[in-house]
Amino acid sequence: MQLDRRSFGLGAVALLTSSVWHCSSASAQAVLPEAPVSSGTPGIAVGMNSYRNRDEADLRAEFADYVTLGVRWLRTDLYWADVQANGPGAYDWSEFDRIVDLSAEYGIQLLPVVGTTPGWAKKDQQGASTPANPESFGRFLTAAVQRYRPRGIRVWEIWNEPNLAGNWPPNPDPAAYAEILIAAHKAIKEQDPGATVILGGMAAARWTGPPFDIQHYTAPAFLEAVYKAGGGDAFDAVGYHPYSYPDAPDPDWRWNGWGMMSGPLRNVMQRHGDEKKKIWITEFGAPTNEGEGGVSEDEQAQYLRDAVKLARDSDWSGPLFWYAFRDVGGDIGDNELWFGILDENSRRKPAWDAFQESFKHNPVGGE
Repeated sequence: MQLDRRSFGLGAVALLTSSVWHCSSASAQAVLPEAPVSSGTPGIAVGMNSYRNRDEADLRAEFADYVTLGVRWLRTDLYWADVQANGPGAYDWSEFDRIVDLSAEYGIQLLPVVGTTPGWAKKDQQGASTPANPESFGRFLTAAVQRYRPRGIRVWEIWNEPNLAGNWPPNPDPAAYAEILIAAHKAIKEQDPGATVILGGMAAARWTGPPFDIQHYTAPAFLEAVYKAGGGDAFDAVGYHPYSYPDAPDPDWRWNGWGMMSGPLRNVMQRHGDEKKKIWITEFGAPTNEGEGGVSEDEQAQYLRDAVKLARDSDWSGPLFWYAFRDVGGDIGDNELWFGILDENSRRKPAWDAFQESFKHNPVGGE
């Protein structure tokens, strides 16, 4: 169960650069390539924290590996809390610009997952909190689209796993999320009417609860509540993370992360007339800390192959983003450290070959 993973970290890490940019000063550099959005198009999901404090040569080597693997999309964080850490009139885009530049150079399209709240915009000034005013978030999206639409970014994911308390503290609130989704959608479409807005990738929680202090909603329950709150017209696609480990992805078992997507989640969309909207699988993977909650390296590779086949056999699915690229530690008791297709020393796991075989050597639509 992914109930406490990849929190946006609302106590934002301060940027190490002092340059402050406004949205109108985007450099006229290479434009990102168009990328398919068909079922099972290959993507990789890598947190922005994984790119920090690394030199240019190291990052270039990683992006070259993406090309070797056949990656068409990269999903990473655009942290509002960092870009506007110094107030509503200040913008520091330098960290995200670096990733945009590398993506353009290596021919990879970007999916920004936009979230976190700067201190000045928090509802609760004393702790981790979501935005007090959805319009503040909307204004940030206006600036972001103005800056990155000319660079070729046309798809925006709004928040990460908003159905979890860890990412929407202190408790997930689908009505409040619907408010920022509506504000973001309005801002994005005003600047780029042809853009795609993705409802933030929901986690595969198996139940909603606990009572009176909800920490997680199932994705179908959360999406139903977003519709009820008036958010149904504020997204063009749904994001979802169908993690199923230690079990393999299974579309016929409703308690499996994949089965929840192909059954109950799709059913909610169909009831609201959204059967033509796609589900983007903006994270999927399995950790290889076998015996401590994870799976074996061979099982990880097989789950990747299974997921690609299932996605490509589902005409309602969009691109598939594998999480993650490289392990980030060696603590066997921490699942989060073991999702990579490389280990922390850059040794290739069997999933590396499975990724390349499934995607680069068997591209979408025979591309």
